[in-house]
Amino acid sequence: MISVFQDFPCVQAGFCNAKESPNLQDPILMNQVHGVDVIILDQKPEAPLLCDALATQTPGLKLTVKTADCAPVLFFDPVAKIAAATHAGWKGAFQGILENTILALLQMGSTIANIHVAIGPHLTQTNFQVSPDMRALFPKTEHHFFESRETGLYFDFTGYILHRLKRAGLQHIDAHAIDTFSDSTYNSYRRNKEDPARQYSFIQLTEGV
Repeated sequence: MISVFQDFPCVQAGFCNAKESPNLQDPILMNQVHGVDVIILDQKPEAPLLCDALATQTPGLKLTVKTADCAPVLFFDPVAKIAAATHAGWKGAFQGILENTILALLQMGSTIANIHVAIGPHLTQTNFQVSPDMRALFPKTEHHFFESRETGLYFDFTGYILHRLKRAGLQHIDAHAIDTFSDSTYNSYRRNKEDPARQYSFIQLTEGV
């Protein structure tokens, strides 16, 4: 597991690989739809909620993202003690799920300067082949995130997520640009579409701190 935010004792967070994920205890999962909805929790829900991001100020809630090429993005404010977990596929990132998560944190009392972000393993530009129709959706000022090769067009997903976060003013960003397609320790929808397995990424505020 890749542990993150280790400098702060009031949080536990990390990115599990395919083998580790089934052993994660008490995950609070979402029914993810590549949308932009964020739900703020103060207690554990009875069933997975329809959204692509969860946020909380309540210790003990293990906010969990499931991915297999999309990017898990974890947010943490050590001052206001706020945590959030976001599922960011390219569609969700394009539509504003990252910014919506940030807005939720601000509404809960966070400040831009105090928000720390960790981006987990995801499909990187090496293997993120896309169609010209996808590039046409983006403004021309963002076409530099697409690289033309002899084999087709490839999207710089890592760079695009960083672009959206930095444009929102965030400065504390830790990106783990591990390619889920080429690294077999992670599940990849593109590598194995018949396998429904996902890896988990989580963040949990520590009880009593």
